[in-house]
Amino acid sequence: MSAAAITSNIHPTMDQEKNYSIKLEGDSLVFRTTTFKAEKSSVLHSGVYSKEFMSILLASGVCMCAYMFLSPSLSEPSLFTSLLFILVAAFTGSLKYIFKEKHLEAVFNRSSSTVRLTYPGAFSKKVEEIALADITSVATDTKRFEQENKDGADFVQKISVQHGSAVPGLGETEEFVTLSLRLRDGSERIIYAGNVKEEPDVPVQEIREFIFNQN
Repeated sequence: MSAAAITSNIHPTMDQEKNYSIKLEGDSLVFRTTTFKAEKSSVLHSGVYSKEFMSILLASGVCMCAYMFLSPSLSEPSLFTSLLFILVAAFTGSLKYIFKEKHLEAVFNRSSSTVRLTYPGAFSKKVEEIALADITSVATDTKRFEQENKDGADFVQKISVQHGSAVPGLGETEEFVTLSLRLRDGSERIIYAGNVKEEPDVPVQEIREFIFNQN
């Protein structure tokens, strides 16, 4: 299949519903996604503990520490101004660098006959390079997780309901559709994991055609 034919099936920008983008850049096919881990959720559900909420909690903790150090030496107006600045800076910094949305990137390159996988980390990225010849298949699979701490999830849900903000799906069984690169040594690299309930559109065909169709 030609590059032009593959392009017609490729989404050039991050689709908020699909949570991924895939596009051709010269001899490379670039795949990026925000959903690349198939793992069970904590009872600290993302609907309750959002990145904004976690950032303000962290910023508040920083302010408390700053107050203990600064209060003996600063007057009340200066102390208030300093703490306000620290709160804003800590919130912005944690939101941008600590709790930021993370992406996995897979760059399939025909010129070098490799795929470069870039995994996000808290402070640095992990990069792995694999020869395309070592990829035996691009496969989809499913992973299912039962909620172990059912009582904890039910308790959180009960509190949420009392406050008029029930958390959808909390404590329920979770199932994911995964997209993996399977290698000659028997290992695999998961590059996408979509929740079954969201009926994910998995770009398996586009990646298969790019790797195994060189015409």
